[in-house]
Amino acid sequence: MGIKVLNRLLALWLSSMVVVSPVAAEDLIVDDLLAQEFDGGADFFADENFSAPSIIVAQNKLVQLSVEHTFAVNPKANYQRSNHTTDLRLSSETSVGLLGYAQVELKAMQYWQGDLKKPLTGHFSLLEAEQLMLQYSLAETSIKLGRYILSWGEVEGAGVLDVINPAPDLTAGATAFTPQWLLSASYYMPAAQVSVFVGLDPSVVVMPSAVLSTRVAKEWGMKYHHTGFGSDWAIYAGHIVPNSAVVNLATATASAKAYQLIGYSWNRVIGDDLVKFDLAYKKGLEHNLGFTGLILTNRLDAAFGLELNDGDRQWNAAIMAQHWLNYQSSYLTPALPPLVSGQTHVRYSLGVDDSFDNNEYSWSLIHIGTPNGSLRGLTAQVTWQPTDHWQSSLGYAAMTAKGNTAYALLDGAQLLTFKAKFSY
Repeated sequence: MGIKVLNRLLALWLSSMVVVSPVAAEDLIVDDLLAQEFDGGADFFADENFSAPSIIVAQNKLVQLSVEHTFAVNPKANYQRSNHTTDLRLSSETSVGLLGYAQVELKAMQYWQGDLKKPLTGHFSLLEAEQLMLQYSLAETSIKLGRYILSWGEVEGAGVLDVINPAPDLTAGATAFTPQWLLSASYYMPAAQVSVFVGLDPSVVVMPSAVLSTRVAKEWGMKYHHTGFGSDWAIYAGHIVPNSAVVNLATATASAKAYQLIGYSWNRVIGDDLVKFDLAYKKGLEHNLGFTGLILTNRLDAAFGLELNDGDRQWNAAIMAQHWLNYQSSYLTPALPPLVSGQTHVRYSLGVDDSFDNNEYSWSLIHIGTPNGSLRGLTAQVTWQPTDHWQSSLGYAAMTAKGNTAYALLDGAQLLTFKAKFSY
């Protein structure tokens, strides 16, 4: 790491007592881990991949076409094919009159024979709107309607405040948040911004073996963001629908009742480095009380983050914690079999990424885990981008987990992934 980087890391750690989190999807519960087969690469855990994605359109081009082919195998299972897809996207952005702006991204996915992740509805999905947004601005006010990404918080992907759009979970292999149908409005002041949103049709992930027994309500929230010299802070309040349903162990059904959120975020720039912090109090979360059914309880979430930049090289450290305030010893997590749920859950990640030859080549290495050793993971990726139109990458990911923990089914998981993308 080098003496220079070590000294900066130690100084920032002691002065702020914070660390960065690029790893956690919202409420990384066992339901999410079991719902999909493990698939990922180093790019999943890289912090920059958790920023809200925008539609990529070449300058002076109204429309851009991109084709990405993914081929992944499991080295531990005789290189069995895990993911074999072709992703076709057509995107555009344009002004609408003097005060309007529009974005659209259409997607079609081809699932090839042998792909273990192909949907039950068929091999090919016709064009669908991945993103579709219309924005109208007048003076200090802006209104947006459509299907898009709306980010909250500073520590991207930690699940503390970034709870509006479903984040890519540990087993999905994706690197982008899932767009949602939203209506939002913002009012801009010289050093502050007030914004509100309404989630028109929140999406909820449900395990295939469970049926959702509750109606998915609309969600809403508001944010006040203050910008200072080298430091920002914000406060949040919302009525939020969970992105993943909770399995009721008493009925084998799933539930996704909305909960209430109050939060705070902060960041500070120190030289070339960045310190981040998120905190949220969540009231009315559902949890299994033994096998008697679901109860409503409260939780405190926090995420701390640190980024160290040394030229093109970036070092990341992260920690995220969830603490149940009304903990009972009979809390159970729906694993196989159900496991006793601890009062506090902590996860961390350490990583480094770099590029060279004018960004033609880049690489990343990430280690994730839990302090008690229930989960350990390592991902690595090398990317080659000789032109603006062509990019290819090779990634490897491996997991180890203890057999008596919620992560037991991830033990020994491995994945070797090749991706090639052409855009024009």
